[in-house]
Amino acid sequence: MKLSLSHSLTASLIVASWLLSACAAASNPEAGALGTSGAEPSAIALETSSQSITVTNNAGKPIEDVRVAIHPLGSAPPYTSTLRRLENGEKRELSLAQFRSNDGTTFNSRFARAKQVTVTATDIVGKKHELTKAWAH
Repeated sequence: MKLSLSHSLTASLIVASWLLSACAAASNPEAGALGTSGAEPSAIALETSSQSITVTNNAGKPIEDVRVAIHPLGSAPPYTSTLRRLENGEKRELSLAQFRSNDGTTFNSRFARAKQVTVTATDIVGKKHELTKAWAH
């Protein structure tokens, strides 16, 4: 009798621990599942216009070494501009005249058609952020 009592106690403990772990896993909500697709919101916002590009830091902390690149149609190299630092929530507007190619040529929308814009940055804890957006204008 003592042997069967010990087996049933062991089996009960195993079943109880299995149920507790299953309930704990089922009660944790999925991250970002509050009416969204579950995707993490972008740490960088980007807006383009016919005269400028606006970059906004939504990372929750300052970002550094911000590189904005306009990629033209075709095989030409990108036109880039850099910002040393953007504070949290800061919005910076960059004129298209601030963008230069490798040879120093200024971006001119009359001669080069933009395909997309890419922003890369690193926050103060070392996490890298990148956003690419199709040119809207």
